[in-house]
Formats: sequence, C-alpha cells, structure tokens
Amino acid sequence: MSTIRQGGEMHGKTRTARRLGVLLAAMLALHGAQAAAQASARFSYHWAVDHESAVMSKKYAEEVNRRGAGKIRIDSFPGGQLYTIRQILPALSAGSVELGGVVTHNQFPSVERDWNVVQFPNVFESIEHQRRFFAETPEGSALRARILKKTGLVHLAYVPTGPYVTFSVKSDMSTVASMKGLKARTLAPAERAGFVARGASVVSLSTEEIYTALQSGMIDTLTTVPTAAKAFSWFDFLKYAQLPAAVYTDAAVMANGKWFAALPKEVQSLLLEVGADISREATESTYRSNDQALKEFAARGGRITALKGAQLEEFLRLDREKTEPEMAKGVSPEIYAALRRYIGRK
Repeated sequence: MSTIRQGGEMHGKTRTARRLGVLLAAMLALHGAQAAAQASARFSYHWAVDHESAVMSKKYAEEVNRRGAGKIRIDSFPGGQLYTIRQILPALSAGSVELGGVVTHNQFPSVERDWNVVQFPNVFESIEHQRRFFAETPEGSALRARILKKTGLVHLAYVPTGPYVTFSVKSDMSTVASMKGLKARTLAPAERAGFVARGASVVSLSTEEIYTALQSGMIDTLTTVPTAAKAFSWFDFLKYAQLPAAVYTDAAVMANGKWFAALPKEVQSLLLEVGADISREATESTYRSNDQALKEFAARGGRITALKGAQLEEFLRLDREKTEPEMAKGVSPEIYAALRRYIGRK
C-alpha cells in the first residue's frame, strides 16, 4: 500500500473519530440540559391519604406532573411521612422541603397572632367569606402579606379542610351544661377559649397523637372536620357530633419562596395555573365530602345534635359574652375592629 493512500486512510479515521466525539459531546450536553431543565420537588402533608385535603393535594401534584411534560416532577409524601402538622411550616420556610400542605387556620397564628381571627366562632359564614376578609379588607390583606413575607412562602392552591364540627365520646352536647367536665383536645392556643367557657378541660395534642389519646381516655372531645375524623379513624371512638359549624378551616399548598423564585417562569406559571384550578375544585368538594362523612358517622351509629332555637341561642350567647371577648385579647384592636366592620357589627 502506498504511503499516500495509507496516510489518507489515517486522516479519514481521525476525521471520523473527531465527528463521533463531537456528536457524543453534543448528545451528552443535550442530555445534561434536559436533566437540568426538570425541576423537582418533595411535597409533604400530614393528612391521611383518604382525607379530602390529601386527595386534592395528590391531584395537584399529579396534574402539575402531567401538564409539566417533563419540566417538573413533584413527589408526594402524605400522612406525615416527612413532617407533621406542627413541623411543616418551619420546615417549608427553612427550605427543608419544597412544597407543603399548611393548615393556615391554626399554623399562621404562630407567625402573626392576628390570624387568630379565623378561630372566632360564628363570625364567618363560609370558607369563601373568610377568604374575602383577607383579600378585600386593607387590614386582612396586609396581615396575609406580612405572614407570607415573614415565612418566605408562596401560595399555590387552596385545599380547605372544611367546617369544624365538635365531636365527643361522652356527651351529646345539647346544652352548655352537658359539656362541663369534658376533656377536649386543642391544637392552636386560641381554640382553648371556647372549651373553657363550656367548662371543659383542655389538652394540646398534634394530629398524630389523637387516636391513642381517644383510645386511652386522655381526651373525649375534639373539634375537627368530619373528613379528618373519618380518615384518621377517630370514628372508632366518637359517638356524638354537634351542629351547626361555628368555624371554617382553610388550608393551602405552599412553596418555599427561594425555590419557587429559582424556577423558570413557565414552571412558575404552571404551578399557579394548576393551583387556581385545584382551588376551585377543592373548595366546592369540601362541603360535599364533609357532609358525606357525617352521613357515614350517623350510619355507624353516631348521634348528631343539630342545635336550633333556644338551644342554639344558649351557645351563641355564651360565645358572644365569654368566648369572643377572651379571644379578642389575643389579637390587635385594629384587626378586631376590621373584623367587626367586615361582618357588620358595631
């Protein structure tokens, strides 16, 4: 073989090798870019998988994953696998987890005491009525903005827990006197006033502690949403429920603000768009789901005391004269005055 021909073959092999190298480098770069483009998030919430808020939280994650088409992946961790109801707010704020289910109703007061206005009984007519206070009044909207700024969180979606119902193992709660001596569980400090006014003792417990507390007799009464009582199997012990609901509890899917700010704009928009859709669906379904849970409670033999007339007025008067004045000590005069204006009280 001639030296010229042999040299040509060598140059040809070199060119081919270079081309393959360039192609391989391009493929690796493309793969790296695609991998870098996919954001990921762990989503922690304490609700049991059958709880309505857990169902809607899971749906939020699945819908983001579907619409995101590879741009973001959310992995859900229900049932307090990562953080409990009391742990999620500080964990989320610190960036220990990217997304979290926050029960704003009883978690925000730890950031700003004025959020305790959501605990006032017989004030808000619905979850939507409550939200409008924080969206439409100057004092309410400023309060909400301060909390989000302090915690460094971004609101993505509402996944409300629903209307609070008082359940008991021992009393039908048909009169104020019938509640004297009950052992009631609370989560937020502001929940104490109503039970104390009724003559009950109070024990502070987190969600995951309730089942064993009911089982042991440490508590015999609690206020919660019916879907929670069903999902966490508290119906195993509870025998009585009292209506109507006096308080409405909201919850939300929240994101760590720094993590959210670092996302591409299109992914940020996706998270908010899915959030708006889920918020509408979750808010509509929470009433139906809680009504259905109460029907299941009754089917299990539970008795429901539906207060009306003089019976109801006795409780309303007690809350006006004792519970609300005591709770007002825990909020600023400005937010209390704004609340009274909002509901038409002088």
